[in-house]
Amino acid sequence: MIPRHGARKCDFNMEEESQQTKLKQASFQLPATVTETPHRESIVHISSMPDNTLIGVGQDGLVSIWTSDLKMKKSRVILDENRQQNRKLKWITDSALMPHYNKLILGTCDREIRLYELSNFEPYCQIIGFETMPLRLDYSVRGDEECIILFGDEQGCVNIILVSSTAETLRNWSKCPLVDDIPSVSVDNIMESEHTTFIRWKVHNDWVTEVRYIHSIESIISSSNDDYTALVIGSIHGTINVQRRLKELFDSSSMRSKRSVLASSMPPKRASTDESLFKVQRGVKTFDFCKECNILVTGGLDRIIRLWNPYVQSWPTGLLTGHPYPIGFLRIADGNTRIYSVSMDCTVMVWSIEDQSCLFNVIPKASRIKGELAASFFSHELRALCIATDTLALLQLHSTEAPPSNMLVSHLQPVLCCKYIQLSRQVISCCEGSVLKLWDLETGQLVSEVSDAHVDTAVTCIALDPTENRLVTGGRDGSLKKWNCSNKTLRHVQTLKQASSMDEVGDCTYGEICSNRYIISVGWDRRIHIFPDQPDELVPEGKRSQSEWSNNMVNGHKEDILSVSACPPNLLATSSYDGEVLVWNLISGHILCHLHSLTSSELHNGTDDLIINKVIFLRSRTEQKTEAASLVASGPRGCITFWNISRGGKVFAYFPASSHKSVVSDLASTGDDCLLIASDQLGYVFIWHILEYALQGAEVQPPVLLESWRAHVCSITSVCPVNEDQLLLTSSMDCTVRLWSLKGEHIGTFGENEPWNIKEKGSWRGQSSQHHPDSQEMTSKLVSGANLCPEDGSEHENSSTETGTQMLDPLASLNDEDIAEELKDGGPKTAYRAKSYKLKQEELHHICGRLNAYQSLKLCELVNVSPAIRKPNPAAELNDPYDLAF
Repeated sequence: MIPRHGARKCDFNMEEESQQTKLKQASFQLPATVTETPHRESIVHISSMPDNTLIGVGQDGLVSIWTSDLKMKKSRVILDENRQQNRKLKWITDSALMPHYNKLILGTCDREIRLYELSNFEPYCQIIGFETMPLRLDYSVRGDEECIILFGDEQGCVNIILVSSTAETLRNWSKCPLVDDIPSVSVDNIMESEHTTFIRWKVHNDWVTEVRYIHSIESIISSSNDDYTALVIGSIHGTINVQRRLKELFDSSSMRSKRSVLASSMPPKRASTDESLFKVQRGVKTFDFCKECNILVTGGLDRIIRLWNPYVQSWPTGLLTGHPYPIGFLRIADGNTRIYSVSMDCTVMVWSIEDQSCLFNVIPKASRIKGELAASFFSHELRALCIATDTLALLQLHSTEAPPSNMLVSHLQPVLCCKYIQLSRQVISCCEGSVLKLWDLETGQLVSEVSDAHVDTAVTCIALDPTENRLVTGGRDGSLKKWNCSNKTLRHVQTLKQASSMDEVGDCTYGEICSNRYIISVGWDRRIHIFPDQPDELVPEGKRSQSEWSNNMVNGHKEDILSVSACPPNLLATSSYDGEVLVWNLISGHILCHLHSLTSSELHNGTDDLIINKVIFLRSRTEQKTEAASLVASGPRGCITFWNISRGGKVFAYFPASSHKSVVSDLASTGDDCLLIASDQLGYVFIWHILEYALQGAEVQPPVLLESWRAHVCSITSVCPVNEDQLLLTSSMDCTVRLWSLKGEHIGTFGENEPWNIKEKGSWRGQSSQHHPDSQEMTSKLVSGANLCPEDGSEHENSSTETGTQMLDPLASLNDEDIAEELKDGGPKTAYRAKSYKLKQEELHHICGRLNAYQSLKLCELVNVSPAIRKPNPAAELNDPYDLAF
């Protein structure tokens, strides 16, 4: 099962040009980096400082500084009033940076603008006496020693402060009389100063939602939620009106001051020739402008992104739909070819300006950004989108363009799944670029390739039929396709489920009902689709689907289904994004077990995620269904959970999978269910010995961890054991498919120029995963009683990991002298002696492989043997999920 992704292809009924679309696709590294903030109130503004650190300003005056990877450097409440008791709180409305003068500008609800030193956040000066609150702020440089400070207010006015000789003016402001212990300059002084000019225009019929000075056209763009004055592009000064100017001169000759004139009169409006008016239903909440491509982009409460020619106000040149909530942020980036948009529910979409189509869509479940959008910022230098809600999140962009020619990859885009075909000794892999590749396991060389397997959308999952002559693939476009792979080539046979946007196929498998084979798929539509496996005719979409199971619609999954697993004769298990696991009777469609997620109090060392990416059955335990755990889930909260499903479901064991507290991305077991293999989103692989684990009841301790290493530098999307050779396949978001021994020895990466031979270790690329050139911070492995720490390589005598998982040296050999000595002493020397029956390394026998008669002998404890005999419980046999009678 692949990690949860939120990319959904949007359909705008436009002509699809698959090759061009692939080159233009962009994606994010998912999930987002999310961290808690010290802010108790909403963050009103995020921006980047010259050193690429991020600064967040809270509504209560708390300012926080973050590194580019969201590590907080410092925070401070810069409003002294809010640090004093029995004082009315002062609220921040917006902020802007003056990087050229190392200042931070704040607008407050007390109708003032404050300037702070960026170096120490000490107050520098403030401008007081405004008639209205500065709701939205902006700052820009106009020329040498010239700048502009502007803000929009609740009356729909745009207020402009033009400053010349900026450095000298700021020094003069800092010498003004103190008000609340801050040097303060009034609006009257600004109007009378020769270096400053104050201009106020009545622009909108509602409060200003955003305002910005565009230096390239020397104009101000502002927006509001009013339909008629949704967006206005206007000049700073306006055309000189002779009659109006005479009236102002006449009024100024009276005893009233300029300030009293400003207070008593309505702000003037620009002449119609000085502004361009854009009418949008329900107004404009956010916008962006690009002079190079001559485009204006707007978004608002109606959830539609409009593309405008700034010189044509009558109608937009394009409409982009797809956001489920009002749009709160827009930015034109990537060489003015893409638009990044964020709606209030934190759905992020990437659009192509040329095609006016959606390239990528990240829903909040995929990014794991929770809450309502408060502020957002796109950093061109970091190529990242920063989103503030109740937390702070960073979505890092990575381009899906072809990697450098000197970089060793199996696919040109992230690999989402891989499977082993035992019949032909081949490996099948799929990727984001809708490409299927068939590899030779023996040499790692490419056998065949299929492009555009699901048109231009990703292939998300693969399942092999029991004969291994055919396979089925699921796509991000919602389609399900069957392929023939019997002749070492891939040939499309059927389309079982037609493409349906927003219904991504998450997983698929084969099942058997009354000796008839069926293909089962699950995904984002939260239903279970079942299709007869009829190779000679096209199966209509939904011939037998979830809708036929009336129990499913009422009591089924309420969230997207991520994984499905079938177990003969009649069991089916599914897991969803919210941590639910359901066990179904495949014949009747009834729910046998409803396995609820464990709470955070039960899982002390787990993560905060409920997601369960994978569920698998331990088929060898079918006959021991009443006393053994036969279902394993990769969650919730980053833990491996063993379930007994005979009496309504009971947890027999759970333990943290990763010492790094990462989400488990995939699970697999060897053919005899002796080993459990897991991978996480940090690129680590873990192998446990579970032959007798949770076999006779609940377990308190985790199983023995045989091996652990870092196989990839990115999230692992699939692990698949090769049972007859004791090998392991892994695929990853780093565009590679790799082959390993079960000891963590790297055999090679599929797609290498030089072939390998799995029978000759001399042809392997690395004798140990610790020396793999592309791996970083390899995880700890117990060697000769010392434990290597993955961070610094230091040795520790303690052989248990951070989470308490026991580690066993898999390379330890046993000889006759050791056995004789232990028998003479009356017991084993170590508590794990009974589970360590591996022979000498050079014989290359593994506990999960074919064992001779001597090796298959089990070593048993000779002390503390319990004579208790378990009585049969006839009542327990009445609730039997394996019973075919219903």
